[in-house]
Amino acid sequence: LKIYLGVVLFLCAVKILFLIFPTAFPLAEQESAFRWTTIAVIALMGFVGLILSRKTGIPDIWDSKVPVPQRFLLPTIIGLIYGVITVIRDLPSPSPVHLPLPLSIAFYSYGAVFLEILLRLFAIPFLVWLISHLILRGRWQTPVFWVAVVIAALYEPLPHISRDVSGVTTAAVPLILVKWIFQPLFLANVISGWLLRKYGFLAPLTLRLSF
Repeated sequence: LKIYLGVVLFLCAVKILFLIFPTAFPLAEQESAFRWTTIAVIALMGFVGLILSRKTGIPDIWDSKVPVPQRFLLPTIIGLIYGVITVIRDLPSPSPVHLPLPLSIAFYSYGAVFLEILLRLFAIPFLVWLISHLILRGRWQTPVFWVAVVIAALYEPLPHISRDVSGVTTAAVPLILVKWIFQPLFLANVISGWLLRKYGFLAPLTLRLSF
């Protein structure tokens, strides 16, 4: 609880930073993520996720049985590799959705914490608890977990997938979906789900911050 409180206080600190140094966010949804009400809601969701994680076989946020290198070093290496791949892919035509340095450091760190609370700490344990424990009465927890991982992994690429499939023939849709399965954005989210299952919430959070 102390560690999670520290994570939430970090979100609040970045919010205060942007109150002191006002800036125009590139996208409207980015600005909405910095509202106090949004922070309160995401903090509550994460707290619920902490409770449900213990019911769904996910290691505690600071599980003593998880070695430190697996919790931090491995996710850092994966995150850096993912970051390098993303930079190389984006350099030819960078998207106009970025803040300039040094505010970008706080901006993306906030986004990393925000998304990992939403997608990994809350969404996956909640879906596993809802489907496996509540509906299926404790059965098929592992298959349900991986279904939840895929659902959470689709959150970020879904707008891009929708754009790609719009205006194409029905026969072309499966090829587009297969293409997106092997995209770094989707794969990194699936790996984050695996890290959550093996090493707890701080592992996927470390991957995202490293990225």
